Amino acid sequence: MSNILFINKPFVSVGLGSFTFTVAQAGIHNVKVQLTEVPPSGVVVTITQNAGNVFTSPVITPTQIAQQFKTELVCAVSDAIVVTLSSAAAIDAALNNVKATITLGQGL
Repeated sequence: MSNILFINKPFVSVGLGSFTFTVAQAGIHNVKVQLTEVPPSGVVVTITQNAGNVFTSPVITPTQIAQQFKTELVCAVSDAIVVTLSSAAAIDAALNNVKATITLGQGL
């Protein structure tokens, strides 16, 4: 799986999917996700490190128009961090219906 996420370079997603980063330097890394456009549906954000679940967001409710969170991970070289935007609602699958900005950083 190739990297699509890079340190200190915000990535804007315009749909559901999985976005990967491979750690090059051991230490604390942080992942920030900001959902900026969400239809009234059930988007869930999951962050995994080496296939182990690290964070799962609560399901976004129909009254929420945005959500953001940040989580920290202690990583070794070559760890895989994957941010997944998913939903069981068909409306979320359309391109541009769910927009998110994903940012990775080092340190707290």
